[in-house]
Amino acid sequence: MTDKQKRYVGLDVHKHYVMVGAVNRFQEMVLPPRKVSLAEFEGWAKKNLRPTDEVVLEATTNAWYLNDLLEPLVARVVVCHPPQVKLIAAALVKTDKKDTMTLAKLLAVGMIPAVWVPPLH
Repeated sequence: MTDKQKRYVGLDVHKHYVMVGAVNRFQEMVLPPRKVSLAEFEGWAKKNLRPTDEVVLEATTNAWYLNDLLEPLVARVVVCHPPQVKLIAAALVKTDKKDTMTLAKLLAVGMIPAVWVPPLH
């Protein structure tokens, strides 16, 4: 696997959908931001995510469910601390697409402030 093949996937999770996007190690977009409904997300993830992917999502209401869903599918899942991410990546213009790509880019360079993830029940 080359460095360009490994993907860092950012998930911006909302009540009814997830915005998904990814970059490679060189910050090149390899998966343009796209909206996936929560109802369709499991099928989308199984079809589109790779065992070598690293995924980041913010600690939200659905975070633990999504963490448990994604862990068997990818190399690593990181649940991050939302206020600390916002301090690191303060942006004047915020959109779901930008948030998604910011998470992916921060994961690629190892700057995600992770939270403790409870074990699967």
